[in-house]
Amino acid sequence: MFILRGIIKDDKNETFVRKDGNTGVKRSLFIEPTGSIYPVTVNVPMDKDYGQIGNQIEIEVNVFPFCFVNKQRQRAYLSIYVPDNEDNKK
Repeated sequence: MFILRGIIKDDKNETFVRKDGNTGVKRSLFIEPTGSIYPVTVNVPMDKDYGQIGNQIEIEVNVFPFCFVNKQRQRAYLSIYVPDNEDNKK
C-alpha cells in the first residue's frame, strides 16, 4: 500500500454495462500528487466523502498497474522512485 498526498482536480461518476448486461457506476478521483504535474486516477467508493475539488487530501491506496493491448487488459510495469533533493540527503 502507498499513501497518496495531493490536490483533488476532478471527481467523476461513470456508468457502464457489465458483461451480464446490468449497469454499474464507478467513481474516479483525479488527484495531482504533491510535487507532480501529472494527475493520477483513483477509483474510490461511491459513498465516501473525500472533499471538494481543490482540497488537499491524503489517502492510502493499492496500486495495480495494467495496460490495454488489443482490447485485453495486461500487466504493466510501475516505476517508483525517490526524488533526489537536498532534504533527503544526510
